[in-house]
Order: sequence, then structure tokens, then C-alpha cells
Amino acid sequence: MESLYIGRGKDEDNAKLLAFLDQVFFVDEGEDTRFLELLPKIYKDQYRPAYNNFVVQQPDGTFRAAVGNFDNDMTVGGVDLKTCCIGNVAVGKDQRGRGYMIDLMNASVTDMIERGVALSYLGGQRQRYGYFGYENAGTCYSFGFSKSSLRHAVGGIESGLTVEPLRPDDTEAIRLIDEIYTKAPVISRRSPAAYYDILCSWHDRPYLIKEDGRFVGYAVFNKNMDYVGEFGLTDAALLPRLIAAALETGGRDSVCCAVAPYETEKLDFFTKNASWMNVNHCESVLVLDWKTVLTAYLNAKAAYETLCDGELTVLIHGKAGDETLKLGVKDNAVSVTESDGAPRFELDCLAAVRAFFSNYPADRAAFPPEIRQWLPLPMFFSSRDTM
Repeated sequence: MESLYIGRGKDEDNAKLLAFLDQVFFVDEGEDTRFLELLPKIYKDQYRPAYNNFVVQQPDGTFRAAVGNFDNDMTVGGVDLKTCCIGNVAVGKDQRGRGYMIDLMNASVTDMIERGVALSYLGGQRQRYGYFGYENAGTCYSFGFSKSSLRHAVGGIESGLTVEPLRPDDTEAIRLIDEIYTKAPVISRRSPAAYYDILCSWHDRPYLIKEDGRFVGYAVFNKNMDYVGEFGLTDAALLPRLIAAALETGGRDSVCCAVAPYETEKLDFFTKNASWMNVNHCESVLVLDWKTVLTAYLNAKAAYETLCDGELTVLIHGKAGDETLKLGVKDNAVSVTESDGAPRFELDCLAAVRAFFSNYPADRAAFPPEIRQWLPLPMFFSSRDTM
């Protein structure tokens, strides 16, 4: 019987792994894209892409399957969260139906539990990853403006702003970008050395926003220059001019902007002025440490919204084990403690994600009204931090 290697990839196999992934995902579709161009933040050699994959290899080193496990630690509501994003789930075309994806996903979850990962997330087909405990979660607002709607909303303005491409070696500009970014209550802890590569994820293009030569913000456009997936300003009063600048720079008739649920100044402006809006989930998530994750996101919401006083004891059958937790808010101070009392509600891991973090309302419909006021908690993942 053939002896297969199943485990973390080896650094010397980086190039071979990338060739395998490109062949699985892109060659049959005739795409010119390659993973190194698509996600330089994780596939350059210095980021150890092979090591950050669980793989199945033949004795000659040929890859049969791979599942990426990419750490992306976050700070949420002042709480440091160890997080891990699953990416590049790949099985060779002639190796499918042998259970490799199941084996590697289970190995990934086991490894995360052993390493103390609190939260994992991924993008992919909902039911496919539900078997491993992942469920749709998070909230992302997309607001759209056309040239006409901007004119009617705020007048026929010209931006008066300069939009310049960010240079990879402009460390001072990257520092200023991070200074804006890290003011939010939910952030990924982005490495300065990888910052430019992070902003270029998914073929995105980062730009500096300047007024009279002075830095006033940044914006990350998609490849088509009609979607701004992340942006920040030193002064929210510049928002109308930023939209005008986005339309000027992209040369498009309309532009959409992504906004997180905790970006209250942006939400106020876009709610009053945008031409259209969509609300979507961000990713599918697996919570492995419910006490820490609920503490973090309750703190984050309390940072920008006054929460109703209330208490809730819930038993969650988590992927890493059962947790009976007492959640409380008093005078906008949050507490989440382990409890040996009788839970008022009992949820499996999928239902718990839906109840606390998703836009699906059914699993929290029976919660007391003061508890429903807390929900959904403000989970959000910028596309810059997905894999």
C-alpha cells in the first residue's frame, strides 16, 4: 500500500505547492491569475505558504490535496484574539472522492484547538463547511453612489483631493494608514513588513488621499476601480469629497463602498446619502473559545453603542467542547463568566453563530428583548484579511 505524507507542508516545497494550487484552481478555467499575484501576503516564500498548509503528498512529493491554515490574530474590543483563516482548499482533479478534504479540514480544526485558536473563518460554500462547524456570520454593508446621485445628495462637487498610488517602500504612509485603521474596535494586527502586500490582496490597489499635499486618508480599490473595499479618513467631514474622488479616479459612472457595522460616522453619512445599499455576511466562522470571543465582541459593541442591561445564561455545544456561560451587561459594562447554573438556552455550534453573529434572526428570536438589542455582534472581516 502506498505510503502518503499527511501533515504540515515543508518550506522546500513552496514552489511545488503553488504550482499545484494554480493547477487546481486556475488552469482548467483558463485564468491568467496565479495565487502569488492574488495573495502575495501569504504566498511569498517569506510567509511560509507550504508550512501553513496541511497537505497530502505522495512519496515522490506530488501533492494530492492541501488546506491552508493562515494565522491572522486580531484585537477586538480590547481583547487579543488568536484567529486562523482557512484558504486554498484544494484536491487534485484525479484524487477527488477519497476523503482528503475531510481529513485535512479535521486535522486543521484539531490543530487550531491544540494551539488555542479562539476563532477561525473562511469563505466557501455554506453547507460544505458546515460539517466542520463553520456558519455564515458577520455584517458588511455596501453602499453605492452614481455620479448623478452624488450630485443630488451633496451638490455638484469636485473632490479637490489628490489620489496617489501607495508605494510599497513608503513606510511613513503605511504608518499613517495603520494609525487610522487601528482606531476601530475590531482590527487585524497587520505586520508592518507585510502591510503593502496585505492591502494588495485579491488584486486590490491601495491609494493615498491627500489635500494640498497633506495625507488625509487612504482607499483600497478593486481591480475594476468601481469598489472601495477599505478606506479611512482623518476627518469624517471629507466623506462626500472622498466619494467624488473615487468617481474621478476610477472613471466609472458609479462606485460602491464597504462599511463595517462599527464604523458609525461612515454609516451615518452613507445611510443619509447613498443611492443604494446591500447587507451581506462576511465569512463563515468557527468559534472555538466562546467565552473569549463573546467577551471581545460584546466589548466592541459597547464601545460604540449603549447596550441594554440584561443577563443570559446559555449552554453552547462548541466544536472544542461545551461551554455554559453567563452573559451580562450593567451600565454598559460587559461580563462573560463560566456558570454552573441551569442555562436558559441551549445551542449547537452552528445555531450559536447564527444567534450571536449572523444576519439570520431565527435562532435569537426567543431571546429576551434586551438581549436581542445586543445582536448581532459586530463581527467583520476586511477582504484584506481573508485568504
